[in-house]
Amino acid sequence: MLGTVAVNSLRSRSHLGEDWLGGTTHSLGVQLDLLERETELAGVAGLIDALPDGGRLVAIEGPPGIGKTALLAQARALGQESGLQVLGARGSELERSFSYGVVRQLFEPFLASLREEERAELLAGAAALAAPLFDPAQVAVEDAAADSSLATLHGLYWLTANLAARRPLLLALDDLHWCDLPSLRWLAYLLPRMEELAVLVVAGLRPEEPGEDPGLLGQIVSDPLAAVIRPAPLSAGAATLLLRETLSPDAEDAFCAACWEETAGNPLLLRELVHAIAAEGLTPIEANVPRLREIGARAASRAVLLRLSRLPPEATTLAQAVAVLGDDADPRQAAALADLDELAAFGAVDALVRVDMLRPQPPLAFVHPLIRAAVYETIAPLERDGGHARAARLLANAGAEPERVAAHLLRSPPGADSQVVATLREAAGRARSRGASESAVAYLRRALAEPPPAGERAELLLELGSAEVHVDGDAAVAHLQEARELSDDPIRRGEIALLLARQLYLLRDEDSDAPLVEALNELAGADAELERLLEAGLITNGLFVPSLHGRALELLDRVRAGPADTTVGEKLLLSLLAHHDARAGAPAAEAVSLTRRALAGGKLIRGDVSGTAFVPPAVVLAMADLDEVLAIYDDALAEAHRRGSMLAFAAAKVFRAQTFVWRGDLAEADADAREAIAIGQAWGASARFSGHAAAFLADALMEQGDLDGATAALAPVGLGESLPGSERLLYLRDSSARLRILRGDLAGGAAEMLDIGRRFESVGSRNPAFIAWRSPAALALLQLGQQDEARRLVAEELELARTWGAPRALGAALRAAGLIEGGTRGLGLLEEAVQVLSESPAKLEHAKARTELGAALRRANQRSEAREHLRRGVELATICGAASLAARAEHELLATGARPRRIALSGVESLTPSERRVAEMAAEGPTNREIAQALFVTQRTVEVHLTSIYRKLAINSRSQLAAALAKPART
Repeated sequence: MLGTVAVNSLRSRSHLGEDWLGGTTHSLGVQLDLLERETELAGVAGLIDALPDGGRLVAIEGPPGIGKTALLAQARALGQESGLQVLGARGSELERSFSYGVVRQLFEPFLASLREEERAELLAGAAALAAPLFDPAQVAVEDAAADSSLATLHGLYWLTANLAARRPLLLALDDLHWCDLPSLRWLAYLLPRMEELAVLVVAGLRPEEPGEDPGLLGQIVSDPLAAVIRPAPLSAGAATLLLRETLSPDAEDAFCAACWEETAGNPLLLRELVHAIAAEGLTPIEANVPRLREIGARAASRAVLLRLSRLPPEATTLAQAVAVLGDDADPRQAAALADLDELAAFGAVDALVRVDMLRPQPPLAFVHPLIRAAVYETIAPLERDGGHARAARLLANAGAEPERVAAHLLRSPPGADSQVVATLREAAGRARSRGASESAVAYLRRALAEPPPAGERAELLLELGSAEVHVDGDAAVAHLQEARELSDDPIRRGEIALLLARQLYLLRDEDSDAPLVEALNELAGADAELERLLEAGLITNGLFVPSLHGRALELLDRVRAGPADTTVGEKLLLSLLAHHDARAGAPAAEAVSLTRRALAGGKLIRGDVSGTAFVPPAVVLAMADLDEVLAIYDDALAEAHRRGSMLAFAAAKVFRAQTFVWRGDLAEADADAREAIAIGQAWGASARFSGHAAAFLADALMEQGDLDGATAALAPVGLGESLPGSERLLYLRDSSARLRILRGDLAGGAAEMLDIGRRFESVGSRNPAFIAWRSPAALALLQLGQQDEARRLVAEELELARTWGAPRALGAALRAAGLIEGGTRGLGLLEEAVQVLSESPAKLEHAKARTELGAALRRANQRSEAREHLRRGVELATICGAASLAARAEHELLATGARPRRIALSGVESLTPSERRVAEMAAEGPTNREIAQALFVTQRTVEVHLTSIYRKLAINSRSQLAAALAKPART
């Protein structure tokens, strides 16, 4: 128990005594901050001892001066004494826009200290995705338009995992409330994956500070793996003891009590008050309490000013220079900013250290952010602006990274300097290449205010609008529109129009056609591929907007007349034609043929700039119940990770969740939908898919029998009385209507379903494989006594499903028709449903058909035949995780006189899609770690999957996997 042993040695040093009395002023501060902190240190020590059981995060919360930094320092000492690798970083108010600044503080010095082969080992495999962060030469500024955030996060996770595999790791993060947003996102990404890593994160933060993203900070500290420590103020007794040791053994009780009251027991404020009392020469007696209260009103800032006033003027100048430069200032740069020669600067630093304002070790930094704030406030506003401008020039001349320079330019006034604009644009490019769009937007907005030379304004606006797409949609539209107006070249205007229309489509889809139409008219054949992309945008807009649907059909007819499949634009048009035809109800074989042509060669996944072009063809394959759709989603997710695109990742997760619901893989659907929703909450990048994700999550929860969970999933979306002109969110209405029916509102749910149907058909969509609104409405109407209308609706659906020809939609229609028809004919329809579904991947629909057939046979007194179907129904429903359906099938089974028996999930069919992927990879020979890196999951996840796989397949080694998996996919 090394951590516990270490804390015991520290406890003896946290009380006042002779060593403390004889120490320096700096020692005074450290010991004061640790007074009465034994319990907190013991908690940290306990977590260090528990590291073999998995990673944790400790958040030390409290107001400024309560002792968070001192606790962090002692946590680091405990870690070092326990043999941990300790890395530290601190958030900075000045550099909150510096992308991955805190992450780089953590890892960069350590990586730089390693031999080349050690560094290469740590950055091997998936960790290589993070390598550009620590090597500016690798930052691909020319590819800055890409959203690389996901790749960077994934690489940083594996770098952390690689470090922890070498030696248990303690990461100390001070002032987390000032952490830059990309680093904060890394911590949020790491935390749920940390359980299997020997990593302890100790973070200090002020909960009252909003930070870059208060919601994300709240998510981090409320995570199940997080523990919160809130240091209490010092007791009156501790404050009295301190004052009598530092000021006078005869300090009177009333004076000590007044000191405690004035500072509320805050250690830093008490320490500063001690400095102020000493500087004023105030005797600690009761008669001086009124004077004490005057001093205490502004103890911290007053004490700082008093200390500075007693030092040479050079010390004040240097302190102000360090306050402008920010933490970890280079001594030479601070001296240059203060206009001091080396000797004078050395003397000033020494003086500031002696009065407990600067830390004794280089680089230069204040002992506490409150001290820096007090010094910074002594600088007049105009002088601050000029100081930051000079600091920017100093850093630029010293070859500092553009983002470090930009941090000062953000705080300096505009001056129409083209070099400033160039630096800010370069900083923005580097930030975007790391996936830090918010930082890029801040730099580019400041560049626009400079302002840029007239000839650069259009390109700057385009860069800004492109970055704002991930941050502020309305601002992106405004800046892209202005960029397009300033551009003369029709091709460039067309490229901007494409980006602008995509953003308008997400915000106000009825406005998104205009720039596309105008761009097509201007191009007049100048760029055929760009024209195809613009036409694809028009079709995408019109597929779900009734007022635009006619134009989309005209364009699709032109594609149908000569469907080429060579370029990305041609494949995109072909995939949209396939998607439209599938929704319209053409035979599955025809739509799938077009889809496969569009997807052939992988160009649609790897060549599409938006990263989401795979969605329409993937939906077609899922509607057709083809296993190959899972490979498409695997490819799309791999490409999203390669690019680092959160948007593409969210799209793949959302629509794969839909596919999993259709197939009956409910737990996988639940996980994918929740992950997409979490991405949207943390990043906003997937907000455009939030409605879909909520709908598919609700669908999965309803099928699992969790109606309250489904209600909660739909609640944040805020469905009103009607939707806007687009029908893109009909999934939400479909989920809402089915939930109403399940909760017993048959009339309301059926009415909503019928309205969905009218909307669905208004955009040329009839296929029940896409949205099956007729059968649930019909079954509700049947219960309401409207049998004729129910029969009419289900007959329509059955005809459409037979035309489409894929098993899931056809089986569902046959099941509904059998229930509505009843009798012998109904039994025949249910038997056909089971036959259609028996070899399909639609396990859930198969389970429903088996259950309904078994129940119908029981009611017909054919109990022996019923048992076979009901047992299979229970088994399939259990595999799917459909608890309510499994319970109903079991109830029906018991009603046949069968004895209950435990369902053992076994065989290839019982594997979840994730287990199947892991099994197939493991059968080919890679290690668990290699599989985890390839699938972008943790090694523990792979191990859990393999344990389940071995159990289900009744095997005990990798060598048996290939034979156990030998089963052809459906084609």
